[in-house]
Amino acid sequence: MVTTAGTGDDLHCWVPDTFALGPLSDGPLSGVGFAVKDLFAVAGHTSSFGHPRWRATHAPAQTTAPAVTALREAGAHLVGMAKLDQLAYSVVGDVGEGPPPHNPAHPDRHTGGSSSGSASAVAGGAADIALGTDTAGSVRVPAACCGILGLRPTHGALDSTGVLPLAPSFDTVGLFARDPGPLRPAYDQVTGTAPGTPQARPLDGPDAEEHGLTAVYLPDDFPPQTSEATVLAVRGLAVLLAGDLGLPLLHADLTGLVGTEHTELFARLQSREIWDEHAAWVTANADALDADVRERLRRCESLAAAPETDRRADEAGRAHYRDTFARVCPPGAVIALPVLADGAPHRAAEPAERKRFRGTTVRLSTPASLAGAPQLTVPVDAGGLPGGRAVGVGLLAAPGHDRALLRAAEVLYSRHPIRRGR
Repeated sequence: MVTTAGTGDDLHCWVPDTFALGPLSDGPLSGVGFAVKDLFAVAGHTSSFGHPRWRATHAPAQTTAPAVTALREAGAHLVGMAKLDQLAYSVVGDVGEGPPPHNPAHPDRHTGGSSSGSASAVAGGAADIALGTDTAGSVRVPAACCGILGLRPTHGALDSTGVLPLAPSFDTVGLFARDPGPLRPAYDQVTGTAPGTPQARPLDGPDAEEHGLTAVYLPDDFPPQTSEATVLAVRGLAVLLAGDLGLPLLHADLTGLVGTEHTELFARLQSREIWDEHAAWVTANADALDADVRERLRRCESLAAAPETDRRADEAGRAHYRDTFARVCPPGAVIALPVLADGAPHRAAEPAERKRFRGTTVRLSTPASLAGAPQLTVPVDAGGLPGGRAVGVGLLAAPGHDRALLRAAEVLYSRHPIRRGR
């Protein structure tokens, strides 16, 4: 095992025992460097799961996660193992191991979590792409905070073998990149899709319909506390996307998908799964956890103690939500949504402000999480042009439309100037 990681020490994005590994062969990702969130198994390495206590209480991995191996077999080289929030249970990016990762796009703000180090490494140029995970926004949110692309795929599309779970029915393996170029090849490699299949053909203009896209949708209303700049950016990107793909721009009523009752349903389902997965370790090691994480885990414990009738009712609620999602976002639809109501959280933010950030953010991330649907964060400027670092717009589609979203991003970036102002 190579013991020297790549560049990026000034980003504080690597775990203390990070390392680098070369490619296993040549391939479509030759020359591409990738970072890995430190909850993916790598043989001989002990994952931190965001906390030194986890590392101290677990043995090294015996095998390597298939997602990591797939990238190396495609010619990519591992640059380093990236930090994450404790137990991958945060969307802020401030409660991991050691100093929080640096946000190159906005140095006075956090990276977002929980895939904080992965996003920092890509945004800062230490890696070309990165593996992360997304349960309640842990790829989409850091991508928006750091001004990069971030894909939460359809649930189960990417192999999660060898990846530490948070809440398995919501957990997804996701990807980061600064530009679309390496993103789709990386997706294809991790999913095992051979190049040249019909699904991998480029998407362009009026041919969009044959590739599964039929319309771009804008919300009729935006959730409370969404800033004016965010609304303008979302609208601007939706107009560009519809024009570039030759699709109609329509409006969607999202009241059945975005709201307090849906967020609370997601929180109950997620919390019970977290406690089912980690109750024993959390109970034995609660003293080592950040106070904020510990408080939310206590809520997980309380919700897990609910009667079985409550669990069944919430599973029925999830099924009903997915039926609603299928009506509002049918196959072929792409809905443009904010990923964040406003900007990334300030490093000096008070606890109340961080709590508000979590609340507004999870409200926006709930649709993809509850529906198991793909969502691609595209960084745009205030006018909606791609590549900017002002706002992250989440392009939401029906399950199975992952590649359509990636191809749409390729078209956007090929037709409009990429703005990289910091």
